[in-house]
Amino acid sequence: MSNSSEVTNGEAIHIRGLSHHFGEKQALKDIDWVLPQKGIVGLVGPNGAGKTTLFSLIAGFLTLQKGTISVLGESSPVASALMGRVGVMPQDAIFARDISIFDQLLFLLKLDGYQGEVAEQRVREVMQRVGLETELFRGAAVLSHGMGKRLGVAQAILAEPEIVLLDEPTAGLDPANARQIRHLMRELAERSLVIVSSHNLLELQDLIDSVGVIVGGELISSGTVEEVTRRARRFEIHLDAKVEVELVVEVKQLSHVNEVEFSDHQLTVSLNADQEDGLNGALSQLYRFLIEKGQPPHEVREGASLEQAYLKLTGEDQSS
Repeated sequence: MSNSSEVTNGEAIHIRGLSHHFGEKQALKDIDWVLPQKGIVGLVGPNGAGKTTLFSLIAGFLTLQKGTISVLGESSPVASALMGRVGVMPQDAIFARDISIFDQLLFLLKLDGYQGEVAEQRVREVMQRVGLETELFRGAAVLSHGMGKRLGVAQAILAEPEIVLLDEPTAGLDPANARQIRHLMRELAERSLVIVSSHNLLELQDLIDSVGVIVGGELISSGTVEEVTRRARRFEIHLDAKVEVELVVEVKQLSHVNEVEFSDHQLTVSLNADQEDGLNGALSQLYRFLIEKGQPPHEVREGASLEQAYLKLTGEDQSS
């Protein structure tokens, strides 16, 4: 059952010097990361980057090889005091096909210390929150892929954990059910830390409070979404008219411009703010040029989207 004991310095998780190998393959390398007690944190990276390994180490599924992970003030992820305080949804959670979902969830809750009517009511409440209350007394064999994903979320939050790890929780869900799970995550984040791994960066951008980008086993960037997307001094500029290639060619020739990307009515410009007149000078030059070309900016946003920042950080951006 959830334990509300005080957590040192307001940190839910503190990772120091974390490395991990599988034989000759290095899955994680010298990761340092501090996560707060509440909110939604995104963990993103290419396939094979080490996200699942990091999840598994935080959850205590793998034995630590090098480095430390402090979880809710405990020096080890497998400390007995963490029972029921960390909930995990693997990417492909597996449930017994011929035992009722109610009985399976009730069994899991009893392992966390819930008993009797309190446990039964909690199972019903959680199944309602993920929209599966009508499937409660059926076996998992009848569930669709999307229903199985929602059941995975349900078992992760059963014991009202203080940390919830969700691996691709909305993958394969239709828009309505994905929206329901996002709403549930926001509710959980009011009192818990929710760490979500997902390849849907457009979805994450409006959902998460902060993000960690992991590539080749290394945490190459972390912070709020605004911090991560602003670091390249990139600006999204929306124009009233469609962007023509000729305009892009001329923008690239400006002395303060490093890179330019474009699509439809949008320019994404990376500026050099290191010159004597700094960022203001770079912006002034760009604005002046666009106005002279009869293309005054309709809207300007500093920082690329999370998806664009991710592609830049991981080296997968081939558009510029």
